[in-house]
Amino acid sequence: MFKNKLAILCLVTIVVIIAATFFVNLRAPQTEKEKIAFFPGLSDQTETVNHISIKSQTESVNLSRNNDSWTIDEFDGYPVLEDKVKSTVLGTADLKINAAKTALPRLYHRLGVEGLEVEDSTSLLLTLQDKDGNNIVDIIVGKPRRSSAAENSPGLYIRKSGDAQSYLVDGMLDITAIKKNWIEKTLFDIPAEAIQSIRIDHSDGDTFTILKKEQEQNNFELENLPYGKKVASKYIIDQFGSLLQDMQIRGARAKEKLIEPTNSTRIRVTSFAGVVANIITFRLDDIPYASFEFSHDISLLQTDKAKEEFDDAKAFASSLNAHTANWWFEIPEFKYDLFKKRLDSLLRDIDTAQKDSE
Repeated sequence: MFKNKLAILCLVTIVVIIAATFFVNLRAPQTEKEKIAFFPGLSDQTETVNHISIKSQTESVNLSRNNDSWTIDEFDGYPVLEDKVKSTVLGTADLKINAAKTALPRLYHRLGVEGLEVEDSTSLLLTLQDKDGNNIVDIIVGKPRRSSAAENSPGLYIRKSGDAQSYLVDGMLDITAIKKNWIEKTLFDIPAEAIQSIRIDHSDGDTFTILKKEQEQNNFELENLPYGKKVASKYIIDQFGSLLQDMQIRGARAKEKLIEPTNSTRIRVTSFAGVVANIITFRLDDIPYASFEFSHDISLLQTDKAKEEFDDAKAFASSLNAHTANWWFEIPEFKYDLFKKRLDSLLRDIDTAQKDSE
């Protein structure tokens, strides 16, 4: 009798647990697998995307696929960060509908989906096109979801262009309309301690050379210091050693499309490893540009160790040329200021008493 009651009690308990589980699951939110893709079928069409356009109220960028490589139109087809492009396309395909939000234009600004035509809009317009220029995706991207849930499940607000209904979608898009953020910003990095000499030739004949006679030398010096003059600032002279250090770029233009002006400046930089950098720099439309061509010269080597490592230097120069050939690069203003220094700005007169004692 006792065993029968115990069996019945266990059975009732199991039924209660099953029923509770059923109702909990019924009331629970949809799982990720159950949510509907915002762009059904896009995950199977990612390879058909050949053009990406991203616009804000103040910036715009256009990316195109050329021979299976992605480039930026505004920079004459300069290569872009492939992983960032891949993340944009796959991230768009992975967006899933979490909930429908407002369809009232007066409330769009709360979600950041007001569109570019609205004053002070923070929206981004994202367009993906196929090779024929047909729109595959055309959406207004708004603000990311800001809530405790967003920490574990990122989301953002979006709206299809021409559609009043806005949505909260699960997923994230790391996109920007700022062109320089789509390219590799660090072009190369040659430290100051590797530099042997820097010769600067201005178009009007003003020229000077800064050098180290030995690699162990702590500071650079100005070659052929004019009589009656001395270096105005040793700090500025040493700054020339950083000309090729952490070279960051903000954009690029193809040499075939941007013609070098006649007032350009030429710089020749040599390293103790035998690497030679020939640089041309100028300003055009208030933007400072520079080109870089690398070679190698065994006659520059001063030590047996450097001669043993010369093959590595040759390979290094070749790898740099692979990235820089045929391009003008938009360089930072402080780098351009060094390139454009003139000899008289580096000198000052020696005191008369000191001159007489010499």
